Amino acid sequence: MAKVTRVQAGQYSVDDGRFIVKSGSSWLILNSAGKHEFGPVSTLKAAKQYVETGTTPIGQHNLASKHGRRRSKKEFNAYLASEAKNGNPEPMILYMVVLFIVCLVIFLIRGY
Repeated sequence: MAKVTRVQAGQYSVDDGRFIVKSGSSWLILNSAGKHEFGPVSTLKAAKQYVETGTTPIGQHNLASKHGRRRSKKEFNAYLASEAKNGNPEPMILYMVVLFIVCLVIFLIRGY
């Protein structure tokens, strides 16, 4: 399990040489050379979980607010990216198939 320590506000160091850095309203994981490894993820907790396990959580957000919907989308996209990076492209493929079917149904109903 990787240990995460705070360096300064918005910057955390991982004992394996990686860094977690705040960028705007999101967090990025940088490798030991300072290059982008993964992200953006929506919360520091999600960034820490990615560093420790290689996956990101999908949390519960208040979907009634604009902020909650935006956070939910960011977490879902980070989840799809982490699964694909770990060699599991099935969630992304399933998402694309469902998106295609929804677009096709809308296209057929509207009659264009």
